[in-house]
Amino acid sequence: MTESPLGPTPRSARPAVRYLDPATARRRPDQRGVQPTWYVADRVLAYGELPAAVRSRLRAPEGAVGRPSMLVVGMPDEESEATQVELEARRQGCHLGVEVRYQGGARPSADLLGEGIDDSTGFVLTLMSERADVYPDAWEILEADSRDESTTWRLSLDHVMTTVPFTSQPFTSQPFTSQPFTSQPFTSQPFTSQPFTSQPFTSQPFTSQPFTSQLALSEYAVPGRGGRAPVQWLAPRPHRESTDGGPTLPDGVARPVVAIVDSGIGSHEWFGTYSLDPAVSDGGGVVLRDAVLPDGPIGTFPLPAFPEEDAEIGGISASRLTGPLDPIAGHGTFIAGVVHQKCPDALLLPVRVVGGPGIAIESEVIESLRRLHRYHQLGLAGEDGFQPVDVVVLSMGYYHEDPEDLQWDHPLSTVLAHLREAGVAVVVAAGNDGETRPMYPAAFAPEVDRRGESPRIVCGRDTASERPPILTVGALNPDGTTALFSNDGPWVTCLRPGAALVSSVPTTLDGPITPSVRLKEKHTDGYRTTLDPEGFQGGYATWSGTSFAAPVLAGEIASALIDVRRARTAQEPDNLGDKRRDDAAARVSERVRDVWRAITSATKGLTWEETDHPR
Repeated sequence: MTESPLGPTPRSARPAVRYLDPATARRRPDQRGVQPTWYVADRVLAYGELPAAVRSRLRAPEGAVGRPSMLVVGMPDEESEATQVELEARRQGCHLGVEVRYQGGARPSADLLGEGIDDSTGFVLTLMSERADVYPDAWEILEADSRDESTTWRLSLDHVMTTVPFTSQPFTSQPFTSQPFTSQPFTSQPFTSQPFTSQPFTSQPFTSQPFTSQLALSEYAVPGRGGRAPVQWLAPRPHRESTDGGPTLPDGVARPVVAIVDSGIGSHEWFGTYSLDPAVSDGGGVVLRDAVLPDGPIGTFPLPAFPEEDAEIGGISASRLTGPLDPIAGHGTFIAGVVHQKCPDALLLPVRVVGGPGIAIESEVIESLRRLHRYHQLGLAGEDGFQPVDVVVLSMGYYHEDPEDLQWDHPLSTVLAHLREAGVAVVVAAGNDGETRPMYPAAFAPEVDRRGESPRIVCGRDTASERPPILTVGALNPDGTTALFSNDGPWVTCLRPGAALVSSVPTTLDGPITPSVRLKEKHTDGYRTTLDPEGFQGGYATWSGTSFAAPVLAGEIASALIDVRRARTAQEPDNLGDKRRDDAAARVSERVRDVWRAITSATKGLTWEETDHPR
C-alpha cells in the first residue's frame, strides 16, 4: 500500500529550516533584491548535469553497506580545482553529498559509484555537517555558485511547501517553527484580546497587515464560519456505478484514477479502513491502498512510529502531549471526499508527502511526483498491479524568493510537465493568504482571462496540444462570491467552492479538546454534552481553503473523462482500440486528447489552438 513504511529510506520529517529575510539576505551589488521564503537549511536543488569533475570524486560514505542513497564528494587535491559550491561548503564546516536517484526511480545495479544517477529532472545536493556546532545555510551556497562560471548546473533552494487551510491559527508570519501553529492555540480570533480592535492603527502607515484584515481572514478559522468543525451528513452516499473495486465500470469504460498528493486517506465508510498495518487496511472499492512501486511506496513521507501521530489516524503530532489536533489532521481524507462527491466512480490513489503540521519539502514532493510518473508509466505498459493515472491533485505550494529567476526547467515544473505529457491532468490550489504574489506550483499555470463566459488562455507558458495546462483553482464562498483568503492572479484558471465545504474526515480523529459540558442522562445510561469541537467520529466536517477548491475541479475532470471515454468508444471502429493498445505512443496521444476534452468540459470552455498561440 502507498502508506507502507517499506521502500526508499525517508529523510527527516522535520528538517532544519531557515527563513530568508530580504532585509538581511546577502546579495552582490548587481543582483536584484529577494522576497521572503522558507527553505531547508542543508539542501539545495540542482538541475542540469552533475559536473564531470564532481562526479569523478564521488565516493561512498564511511561505513556504508551496499549501494548507499547518499554519495560524498571528495575534495580535489588542489583547492583551485574545486567548485565554488564545494569551497563554500568547506567554509561552513561541511562536506558535500549527492543524493542518489537512479534511472527508473529505484536503486538497482550500478557497477560504479555515480554511474546511473538520474540527473535528468534534477537532484539534491546536501551539506553534511562535520561538527555538532555547524549550522549550514543553503542560501550562501547559492550565492557562492552565482560567482562560479565553471559550472553549468542551476541551483535553487529546497523550499518549504505548506498545505495549511484555515484552522485555529491560520497563516502566521513564521509558520515553520518546531511547534507550528501552537503559540496561541486557545483562541479562534487571536487579535480580539488586544484592546485596539475598535480603533486599529490603519490610519498610520506602519503595518502592512492591519488588524482588520487579519480579523477578516481569521473568521474562516472559526467553527461555524468555515473552520474545521464536525457536522452531520444526512444525505445518501454518492451513487457509484461500480461497487466491486475493479478498474472498469459495468460497460467496460476505465474508471478514472485520481492521485491525491497529500497526507493520505483515513478510515471512513466511503473509503474502507486505513491502518499502519497493511494487512488490516482495505480501500472500500474506492481507494488504491495497495498501490506500490517495486521498490516501495509512491510517496516518500515517512510513517510515524505511533498511529496517534498519523495525520489520518490520530492527528496529533505537532504537540504530541497536549494537542490540539494538527492543523491538517484529516486533510487528505477531506480532499478525497470532495473528489468522491464529484465523481463517485473515480479510484483514489493516496500519495503521502506531508504530515499533520502541514509542512512538505519541495525535493520530497518532486521525488514523490517522479515516482508517481513511474507508476503511471507501468500502468500504461499494462504491467500487473499498476494503473495509469488520470488526474493529480496537489494542494500545497511555496513562495519563491526571486520569481523572475524561476526557470521553466526547474525540477518541480519539469516533473509536472512529464506527467502532463503522459496524459495526466494536474490540478493545484491557488493558496490561502489573500495574496497576489505568485505561489508555486500554482503560478506555473498559463495566464488566463476569466472575464468572459469561459476562461481564455492569453499566455500559454509551457501549454501545448500535447501538454495540457496546469490548472490553478481559487475558492468561492457558498453564496458564489470569491473567498477573501483566496490568492489571485492571471495564473488562477478558475474558481470553485472552497469555503465552508462539507466532506469526509477520518472516523478515528478525536482530539483532546472536549465538550464544555458533560452530564449524565436522566432517563438513559448515556450522556448529554455540548458539541465536541475535535470529535470527528461521525466522519464528516466543514472546512475552508483552496486546498478543497482544487479537488472540486479534479472531480469534475474525472467525471468528464468518463463521458469522453464513452463517447470515443462509441465512435471508434471495433478494431481501432485493439490496434491502439499495441502502440504505446498512440495510447499516450489518446490520453492527452481525452484529458484536453475533459478539461474543456469541466472548465466550460478552456481550449488550446496552436494557431492562437504560436511558439
